[in-house]
Amino acid sequence: MQSAQESLAELRAAIRYCENAISAAESTIESIDFRQQLAKQQAMNKQESTGREVALEAENAKLREEVDKLRKEKEASSGPCGCQAYRDLEEKVATMPVIPRDVAIAIFREGQRRGYNDKSVAESLKGLCKKKGFECRIHGIDDIEKS
Repeated sequence: MQSAQESLAELRAAIRYCENAISAAESTIESIDFRQQLAKQQAMNKQESTGREVALEAENAKLREEVDKLRKEKEASSGPCGCQAYRDLEEKVATMPVIPRDVAIAIFREGQRRGYNDKSVAESLKGLCKKKGFECRIHGIDDIEKS
């Protein structure tokens, strides 16, 4: 038989063993909780990141459209008569009737033939267009006369 002191020592050893097991279990639980919180945080960050990416992609697409539009306007304005080319681009949305370019040039030349100077003929033509609600296509006359 064992003595009472030996039994007490064994019981205390068993208690220490259990306390160590409990401490290890608590550490494991804390580690699992920490990993779960980290995973939740990473998932939230990924969702936020995805939302930001979607917003940035939409803004990028909008800016690309704006750049394309500006490039087309630049190309239109770099031709022999930028004003005419730009108007040709916007002709789809024009609401005013247009005096054809040839007609405007004919009116311009008739004014010159009658002795009016270029500036007064152009001003008269602009006034006529404005009064009648027409868009004038007089731009480019100098290019035609030089060729």
